[in-house]
This record gives sequence, C-alpha cells and structure tokens, in this order.
Amino acid sequence: MTVASSSDSAAGPLSRWRRPLAVVAGLAALWTVVPGMWLPGWIRPQIEKSASEALGTPVAVQAVQIHPWTGVVALDGLAIGPAAAPMLRVQHVEAQLSLESIWRFAPVLRRVSVLKPDVWVERQSADRFNFSAVLDKLTAEPKTPKPESEPAHFAVFNIELHDGLIRYTDRVLNQEHRIDQLHIGVPFVSNLPSFINVDVKPQLSARVDGSPLSIKGDTLPFAEGLRSAVHVKWDGVDVPHWLAAAQPFMPQPWQMQASDGRLDADLTLKFEERKPPAVPKLSIEGGLKLNKLALNLPHAPALGLVDAGWQSLEIQGLDAQPLERQVKLGAVLLDGVNWRSRPVAAAALTGQAKPDASQRQAALPKAASAPVPASSASPALAKTAASADKATPWAWSLGKLRIGVARLDIQTESQQAWPAIEQVRVQVDDLSSQASAKPAAWQLALRDEHDASLLAQGHVQAAKQWVDAQLNLSKVQIAPWLAPVAEALPLPLRIEQGQLGVQAQLSARLLAGSALEPAEVRLLSGRVSLNQLDARAAQKGREKGQGKGQEKGREKGKAAQVGQALADHVRLDDLALDGIQAQLDLSAAPALRTLAMDKLSISKLDAAITRGPRGEWMGMAPPAADQPGQAAPSRPSTKAVANTTPAPRITLAALQCSACQFQFKDQTVTPAAQFETHQTSLQLADLGNDLSRPISLELDTLAQGKGRLQLKGSVKPQPLLVDARVKVAGLDLRAVQPYIDPLVNITLAGAKAQADGQLNLQIPPKGNLQARYKGRMGLSDVRVLDRVNDADFLSWQNLSLDGTDLALNGDAVDANLGRIALKDFYGRLIINPSGQLNVAGIMRHEAGAQARSLTTPEPAASAPAAKPAASPAPTPAASQAQPVATASAKPTPKLRWQQILLSKGRVDFTDNFIKPNYSARLTQIEGDVSAVSSTKPEPATVKISGAVDDAAPLSITGQLHPLGPKLYTDIQGSAKGIELTRLTPYASRYAGYAIEKGTLSVNVHYKIDGGKLEASNQVFLDQLTFGEKTDSPEATKLPVLFAVSLLKNSRGEIDVNLPISGSLDDPEFSVGGIIWRVIVNLITKAVTAPFALLSGGGSDELGYVAFDAGQADLSAKAQQALNTLATKLADRPALKLQATGRADPAVDVEGLRKLHVETLMRAAKAKSTGQAISEVQIAPEERSTWLAAAYKAADIKKPRNLIGLAKTLPDSEMEALLKNAAAVGPEALRTLANQRGDQVKAYLSRKLPPERVLLTASKVGNEGLADDKGPSTRVQFEIK
Repeated sequence: MTVASSSDSAAGPLSRWRRPLAVVAGLAALWTVVPGMWLPGWIRPQIEKSASEALGTPVAVQAVQIHPWTGVVALDGLAIGPAAAPMLRVQHVEAQLSLESIWRFAPVLRRVSVLKPDVWVERQSADRFNFSAVLDKLTAEPKTPKPESEPAHFAVFNIELHDGLIRYTDRVLNQEHRIDQLHIGVPFVSNLPSFINVDVKPQLSARVDGSPLSIKGDTLPFAEGLRSAVHVKWDGVDVPHWLAAAQPFMPQPWQMQASDGRLDADLTLKFEERKPPAVPKLSIEGGLKLNKLALNLPHAPALGLVDAGWQSLEIQGLDAQPLERQVKLGAVLLDGVNWRSRPVAAAALTGQAKPDASQRQAALPKAASAPVPASSASPALAKTAASADKATPWAWSLGKLRIGVARLDIQTESQQAWPAIEQVRVQVDDLSSQASAKPAAWQLALRDEHDASLLAQGHVQAAKQWVDAQLNLSKVQIAPWLAPVAEALPLPLRIEQGQLGVQAQLSARLLAGSALEPAEVRLLSGRVSLNQLDARAAQKGREKGQGKGQEKGREKGKAAQVGQALADHVRLDDLALDGIQAQLDLSAAPALRTLAMDKLSISKLDAAITRGPRGEWMGMAPPAADQPGQAAPSRPSTKAVANTTPAPRITLAALQCSACQFQFKDQTVTPAAQFETHQTSLQLADLGNDLSRPISLELDTLAQGKGRLQLKGSVKPQPLLVDARVKVAGLDLRAVQPYIDPLVNITLAGAKAQADGQLNLQIPPKGNLQARYKGRMGLSDVRVLDRVNDADFLSWQNLSLDGTDLALNGDAVDANLGRIALKDFYGRLIINPSGQLNVAGIMRHEAGAQARSLTTPEPAASAPAAKPAASPAPTPAASQAQPVATASAKPTPKLRWQQILLSKGRVDFTDNFIKPNYSARLTQIEGDVSAVSSTKPEPATVKISGAVDDAAPLSITGQLHPLGPKLYTDIQGSAKGIELTRLTPYASRYAGYAIEKGTLSVNVHYKIDGGKLEASNQVFLDQLTFGEKTDSPEATKLPVLFAVSLLKNSRGEIDVNLPISGSLDDPEFSVGGIIWRVIVNLITKAVTAPFALLSGGGSDELGYVAFDAGQADLSAKAQQALNTLATKLADRPALKLQATGRADPAVDVEGLRKLHVETLMRAAKAKSTGQAISEVQIAPEERSTWLAAAYKAADIKKPRNLIGLAKTLPDSEMEALLKNAAAVGPEALRTLANQRGDQVKAYLSRKLPPERVLLTASKVGNEGLADDKGPSTRVQFEIK
C-alpha cells in the first residue's frame, strides 16, 4: 500500500461524516435560533391575541422563554384581565417537556413550576363575578360533536406552586378573604400505562385568612380504581371569622355569631373506587378540637336570644366510613358548657341590624340553588349513595363520652324565671350500635340553683334501643319550678313551698325484639315524696308585668287581700307514694298498660277549697258553658281509640290520710255555705280504674265542729254498690241553710243529725236504684226560727227513729220507721190576717221572693181578710186518701212504724185574722201511737193528752190507720172547760157581740172508713152570755142572739151535735170547710128553719101542725107534735110562739064537702037513735043506709020521676048531690082556718103560759106558705 492511498483512505471517512455533521450543526443552530430566539418573540403576541379572543378579556405576557435543548418553556409576567384589575397574575410559569413524549405519542412533562400566582376573584352581584364574562364567552361558542374515544394520555411530573395568593372580594356581602403563602406540590399525575403504579403525593400548605392549613396525600386519579389519601391539618381556625362569612347563607332563624372559638382539625381522608361489584371505600380518620367557643343566636326559634358555648370539645379516634355506614369515635370530650337563652320580643328583633329576606336571597348564587346533575358526580358513588338508603343502618361505636355542663339557664316568655341547671356531668363508656355489644354504662348528675340534685346511672344498648336507669331526685323546691308554669297554664294553686323527691328504677326498650321483648317502658320500682307543701289559690288578675323585682310588692299586696286567694290552700307535712310500678307500651299506639302503686300516705293535710259565685273553683275561670255567650267546649270523641287501645290497668293498694282537715266554702249560694272536717282519718284500699272492683273504705272524722262522722265498708263504683256502716253523732246541719234559704222563710238555727246503721246502695246496670238503711237515725237540738225576726217557730230536743229499716227499689218504697220518739217539742201556729196558717208560708212561692214572717202578722192592707167561709181549711187527710188514677201509677209505698211517743209538747196558737188577736197555748202534750203497717189492716191505737192554757184538759183517743190504701180513722177527742172569754175576739168579729162569760167543752168523733167520713162534733156551751153589740163590718147579719136563745136551755146550756159526712174521694171535699158550713148553716137555720133546729133532728115538722082536709080537729099525731113543741118551748122560756091558721081551697073545699055529707049522715043517725051527734060513729057497712036517710032529709033539689016523687038514686049520685049543696065559699074556708088556730092555741095553752102563744090572722090560700113540703092544711108556727 502506497502513502497516497493511505492518505486518501484517512480522508475518506472524515469526508463522509462532514456533511452529516454539517447538517446536524445547521439543524442544531436552526433549533437553537428558531425555537430559542425567534419563536418566543413571534409566539408571545400570538398567545396574547388568541387567548384574548378566546377568553374575551385582555391577556398579557411579558416574555416567553423557550429552551429547545432542555425542553423548558417559560412565561414571565402573565396577566389575564384588565390591566387595572387583572383576574390572574403569575410572575413565572415554567414547564419542561420530556423526550419520552416522542415515543409515547403523548405529552410527558418532567416538571411544572408556577411562581407567585396572584388570583383575584370579585363577586360583583348575586350571580356575577369578575370572570363571569370569560365563562359567558366560553359557553357561547358552538360545540362541535366529537366521536367517542379514549381519554387523552398524558403524564406530568413535579408540579409545584410557590408563594401563591388568592384574594376574594364579595361586594354583595361586603366581605374579603385571603389565602396566602400558598404552596402546592404534586410529584406526578399520569394515565400512561408505564406510570400506572407510580404514587402521586400531593401537598398543599397555605394560610387561610391567617390560619395555617396543611394538606398532604397520595392519589392515582386515572387508574382503574381511584385511590386517594389526603391528610388535612388546619390549626387555629378563627370560628367567629368564618361564621361571620357564612351568616348570610344561614336561614334567618338560625343566623348566629361567635365572639370566640378556635378549631383545630387533623384529618386523613382516604378514597378508593374499585371495580364493581366491589363497593367504593371512603374513610375519614383523625380528630377535631373546638375550644373556647362562644356563640350568640339573636332569634333562635322557640328559644329567642341564645348565648352558648363551651371551654373545650375534643373528638378523638375518629374513624368514619360513610359509604359503608360505619363510624367509630374513640372519645368525645365536652366540658365547660354554658347555655343561656332568653325570649326576645318581635319588636326587639326588628331593631337588629341584619340582612332582610331579599338581601339574603340576593346573596345566594343562582347556580347554588339548582340541583347538581347526576352525571356530574361519580356514577359509582351515586349508585352507592342511593343503595345506602336501603342498606343496613349505620354501625357506630363510642368509646368514651364525657360532658360537663357548667350552667344551663333557659327562660321562656314567663315573667317568673326558670331555675338554672348547674354542675351537669354525663358519662358514657363503650357505647356501640352492634347487637352483640355489651350494654354501655352511663351516669348522669346535675344540680339546680336551689340545691336540688339528680343522680342517675344505668346501662344502655343502642342496637336494641334498650336502657335501664336508677334515678334519685331529691330536694327539689317545687315553687320555683312551677312559678313559670302558673303563668302559662290555669293552675288552681300557687305553690309557696314544698320539696319533691323521686326514686325510680326503670327500663326502656324502644325497639321490639320479639314477642317476649316488646317495645315498652317499665318502671320496676318507684317512690315519690312531697314534704312541707304549702300551696295557695292562684291570685286572679295578676299582671304580666310583675317580675322578680316585684316580689316584695306582691308580698305586701298579699297581706291586704281578704277573700278567696288567701282562704284556699293545700298544706301537708308529708306525702309518700311507694311501690310504684308501671308499664308503657311503645308499639304503634303508645299507651299506658299498667300502673300499680302500693301505698299513698298523707300526713297532716290541710285543704281549703272555695267554689266561686259563678261556679269557678279556687279562683279558676268558670266553665265555658257558664259564661255568657260561650258554649261548652266540645270534647273529642275517644270512641275509636277506646275500640283499638285496651284501657290501662291502674291500681293503688292503699291510701291513708291521717290527722287531716278539710274546709269547703260554696259561694254559689248566699250567704256562702261552709263545711269543715278535722282530725280526719281516711283509709282506702284496692283503688283503681277497674270500677267493677270494690274499694274498702274507712273514715273517722270530726265535722262541723264537734260532730262525728264514721264510715266503714266498701264501695264498688260501677255498677254502683255501697255497703257501709254509718255512724253520725251530733252532726250540725246548719250549713245547709244557704241552700234552702231562697226557698223558705225559716232559719235553721240548730239541728244535729244522729245515725247508726248499715247503708246498702246499689244501681244495677239495667235496673233501678236500690237502697236500704237499717239502724237508728234522728235529729236533736232542732231550732227553727222566723227568718224575719228570729222568733221561735219550731223546735224539739230530740226526734229519734230507732229500729229503722228503709228500703228503696226503684219507685217501690218499703219503710219501717221503727220506734219514733219526739221529746220536748214546741210549735208556733198562727192564722195570719189573710186567713192563712203560717205553716203555709214556710215555702216561698217564688225563689228569691221577699221573706215573710211566720211569727208576726202581715199588714192587713197587703193581705185583705177573707171570711172563713171563702177559705175552707186544708184537707191533709183527704189529700192523702185521694188515689192517683194514672196509667203508670207508682207502686204503693209500704210504710209502718212500731210506736210513736210524744212527750213534753207545747203548741202556741195565735189568730191574727181577727182583731184583737186570740191566743191559746196547748201544753203538757203526751202521746202514744201504737204500731201500724200499710200491709196490715190493724189500726194503731192513739192516746194523746194535754191541756189548753195549762187548765182545760185535752184528750184524743181512738184508732188510726193512715198508711192503708184508704185512710181509716176512728178517733175521739175531748176538751173540757175552755174559757169562752178567750173567744171574745171571734164573737166580736163574726157574731157582732162580745162574750162576757161561758165555758166550752167539745167531744168529737171522727170515723173514716173506705173513703167515707162520718163525724160528730158535740159542742157544749155553758152559761154563754153575750155582752154589748160591736160594730164589726164582718159580723153576720143573722140574728145571733135569737139563735143562741133558740139553742140555750133553761139551765143556760147549749148542747149541739154537728154531724159531718162525705166522701174523701171527692176532690172538693173539705173537712174544715164542712165544719164551718155546718156552723154557718146552724145560725142560718135558726132563722130560716128554727123548728128544725129546735127539734134537733134536722126536720121542720115542729114548725106546723097538719089537719085533714076540711077538718079543724087535732089528730093524735098533731097532738104528739104539739106536746113535743111545748116541751121544747118550756125549756126555752125566752121564746114565744106565733100560730097562724091556714086553709087551702084546693084541698079544703073537697074536704068541706065530704065533711058536710058526713055531718048529714051522722045527724040522720043521731035523730033516729037519739044519740048526741058528737057521739055518733058510722060504720062502713051502714054507710049506704044513713046516706039514703041523709039524702031523704036534705032540702035540696032532687031528680023526680013522672009522678013527681024523688027518684031512688045510687049512693054515688046521692053523695054528689049532697056535696054540691055544701057551703064551701071563702067565708067557710076562713072559718075553717080560724077554727084550726083556735084548736092549737087552746091545746098549747094547757101546757104553756097563754101569753107565750099568740094567734095571728088566719090565711086562705098558699100565699106565704113555707116551702117545707108539708101539707098546706095546717097551723103555721113562728118563733119570736
């Protein structure tokens, strides 16, 4: 090889590489110059122009740097927005491109760095920001639909942001927020396959409004399963600042302010989204602290102004997995809690400076109110959240809970303050929602400002919603706790003092586990005590303006009050309710199932209750139905509830009240009625709401002073059944006076009830009331006064009914009154000027009418006197005997008594109907009435004795049966030697004459049998002598003196029997009326029919002497009548007799004719026989002979035959011719009348002095003839 050839061979390779190297060098120079030097200058305005057009706002870049050999691209001085107020400014942005982008066909950035970014966000209106125009520009451009494809691949490493600043200005809410010292580091973000397993560890630190915030974590955002872990640490967060920022977004009632509070958060959030069916996983771990919180809610609903806060709140060991519905808390420690709330008036709220509704609405962005589209969230997460609602409940656990409350002060609208709660301690350990977890122990302790305490402890199992507790509540002052309630509720009592204590052991299961584990609350044992209670009636009309500061003023006002507010009270020393057990069913319809109590003990109860004038109780408002214009409130129907919910079973084994006293004042009557008991001992057993169970009852009390009331037995409320021993001794009944006061004119000045017997009372479900009382009963020390002048009206020392057996079965009455004894009794009987008895005025005709005196006369002008004849006496006997003729007549009562004894009776009688007054006193009344029964026919024997004015003996004897179907009476009564001078007022008023002397004796006999009355009233007047005539307008016009003379015998005695008869079934029959009519008729009869009165037989036969027609001779009967008349007149020397002969043409003419025929016949016989004419008697068989003889001798015109001789005629024709020839003219009749008068005078003159028998002119005809239905052919008598 030659040298040249070797040289050529060396240059050959160089020459081969020189061109490529030159090309490379040229390209390198071009790469250096074009991208590194020329391109930045060219691209900067392109960037500004394109970006400004795309964003619709100026975009400025100070410089663009491209380092082609290192792949670094940088921008300096980037600004977006108006130059005066840019929205974004970045001092320097740098990105380094990796060569791997070439073969990865995707951008791969090795590093991205942002230095001092400055972001300014300005909220200009409710939904407009300073960048809103940019968003409008971007959203306004039409979008070209793109085919579906895989997401673009990229990889970015080492993302860093240094010293960033974010400013937020809210022109609407006038707020500013600042995030400075912002540092962000993201080492890697990639979705390229080669970098899938590379962890990304993001970091963030900043100061948020001065509070340091640090966030660190890892994320693989674009792997198949997204996994993220973020650690957030934010210390010293200024709670007042952030609450002030969020206040406009809060609902108005819950807008709150904070004056203090610092939040420390140390949380780690982990999220992993896995392929289905795996469930995404989200966990939150860490802890929170919120210390020294002080909140203020100016107008919280139902609370008003609230100041609340605490010293420390720490949540430790938080482990929450929301998607799996699990949360664990290691500890929750809350201490130093203070709560103070006060109601705030609406007027005060309106004065606070706060945004109104329109401002708050304007402050909310419109987009915020729109619902978030479902597509914007993770589909898996949305699906998980939707299914979570149907999944199992949350699983949670709490290792330790400690709550310490320094003070709870909650007030309402009440002017009286609620007591504050202090020193509250709550402790719970190992609480879990797991069904297998053991019950967690808990404790609660608290006190109030009045030293009351509550201690409670027990266990709780959340899964079964079960809790048990032991409670001990002691020293609770009732007054301060009830004072606010009294203003809101119409409580009848105001508690002045009293301590409450409660001990209880209970368990509650809110969720049913099985049939043996129902949802219920059980009180296993309990006790309630109440000590030193003093409650008074709530004051009416208390003003709401009275607050605590006015307590002293109210106390002074109490001292001046007199009336119901101070009278009504309830006081007691001790009350204890022991052995309480209860079961409350918490199923679909919560209801009390059982309530059992062993014993309720009350010691030294003192209760006083007043019923107001309108029926209100203890100062409460009267019932709505009693108020004018208001109807009674309707009650909701409980029928449906009663049909579906069984009634609870409530029992109280025993109730005992010892050393108690009660007062009751009823102001619905005037004057107010008052009842009181003291030293009361009450014991009840077996009480409950099962009304079919009997209740044992034992009561022993002093009542109405020294009266005693004892009850011992049992009471079954439904159906009502009472079986009790009743003992009453000296029970004062005067308290009932106000109830009867509007109805009567009497005052019950004294009355004491006595009783000792067995009472049975029953009302069957479908039957009538059944009652029975067996034993003794009575009334003692009874004194009834005239209400007007307090004069004695009625009284007795003792009325007793011994051996009483009273039974009532519906309308059927069976009463055995036993032995009745009335001792030392007195009655006042008066006839008023109106003629009525004072007993008729006991009842008022109209309630509330003016009272009438029962012991003094009424003014005559107000009650004009009526004649007794117009006012017949009442007929109690008749009214009793009247049958009730109705279709539905009640059954006849069965009545009986064993004996009635009367002793030491007195009755004062005054007649004010006449002037001057008449008075009489019935004294020394003693009596005995034997047994009688309405079911037996045997009457009672009556023996009653007494005296009139302590002198004239009075006696009543006989038999009486007032209880039978028909009244039976056979009674004799007598009174002897009653001085008639006492009756002078009567005689002066009615007879017109005073009585100078005389005595009265009466014997009466009344017999009533079968409704028929037969009575005789034998009146004997001795030496009745009238005095001077009085000028009485009411005196009778009848000749009283004449009647007395007619009745008085020669010894100065008048003996009159006044018989009475009639039917008691006659509704108009009146015994008193008949007696008066008999007396009046007696005097009238002395004038109109004196002979009937004189005869004593009620007949007028002595008023005349009858003669046969045409005769003037006295028959035997006439002579007998004249003998009787003469005897009567001989015994009454003051009387004279006038006789008037009378002839009646209608009768005597025919009589005279017959007498004329008889005289002719007797004359013919006398002539033939030679006898005196007065001795001649014609027998019937010879009548025809002597008639023919008389006819033959008579000088009369006779019928003759043909030869002129008198014809022989029949007897009848002969008699007729003789009669026609008789003288029967007026003179013959007058002569007949005179003859009759002469015959009578002559006869009587032989028995009476002739001067006592006077003849008057005879009369022919019937003129002036007495209508006595006697014969008109008479001599008429008249007494003078």
